[in-house]
Amino acid sequence: MALASLLVACEGTPDPRGVGGALKYAAQAVEKRDARKLFRVIDERARHAMCSIVDDRKQAARLVDKSYPEDERAQALASLGEAAEAKDAAGLFAARCGERCLERFGSRIGAPESTTEDGDELVVQTARGTEVRLYRSGPGKWWGIVWHTDELDAERDKANQDLRAIERNAGIYERRRKLEDNAGP
Repeated sequence: MALASLLVACEGTPDPRGVGGALKYAAQAVEKRDARKLFRVIDERARHAMCSIVDDRKQAARLVDKSYPEDERAQALASLGEAAEAKDAAGLFAARCGERCLERFGSRIGAPESTTEDGDELVVQTARGTEVRLYRSGPGKWWGIVWHTDELDAERDKANQDLRAIERNAGIYERRRKLEDNAGP
């Protein structure tokens, strides 16, 4: 009986391993205004970049809190942006994909009519007369809607560079603090 209930519950969940299933999954997420669910069918390159951005920004925030002088902390933390505050990558996506973003997704998504390969992406012409670009890293994987992939890749690089700079600064502040403590009165 429990298996039958589970099958009925899953029956309405589209399979994003197919082009139509990915678009239907996205349409359901948009209809429910669930950006966190929509995040699951965003191009994995963008998802992975957001994961890295959030991880680097959170790590940087911890170092700033722990090591930076009090008078420099607020500015340093503010420079890290919303990614340092996000719970996770899906939360960062949800913060960046509000109502207008969801509307844009909703206006583009439709049933696939035809597809064309363009490098490692698939260009889908929909029944609505719109175009949606999809990506997946291999057979059997989920298709993902291409969303700011290049910009997020650049942001990931910047977040990583910023983290390295903050690590260096934190080391300098720690050494300075030790020197000041050892200097005595």
